[in-house]
Amino acid sequence: MQGIVVDAERMRANLDLTCGALFSQRVLLALVAQGLARDQAYRIVQRLAQQALDRRTPLRELLAVDPAGSGLDLDAIFDYAQFVRYADEIVARLDEIV
Repeated sequence: MQGIVVDAERMRANLDLTCGALFSQRVLLALVAQGLARDQAYRIVQRLAQQALDRRTPLRELLAVDPAGSGLDLDAIFDYAQFVRYADEIVARLDEIV
């Protein structure tokens, strides 16, 4: 890992290219937990994710104004922490083998 350079701004820009579509599974699960049928939730997520990509508008913004997003904890759904929760453990493993 010596010499590795992390460009945080570029990493964030790459993540933003999805317009939030990478959170679509979390949105689906939140809608199902709120009581929607999985098929209905899937159609909502599919529609909003496609709009996000087509319009280059963050999925979170679309969900915030869509009736389906009412009552959802958008901060929790769109939190990157869930994706990096094991990062320290993984890096520690790499340090052990280097």
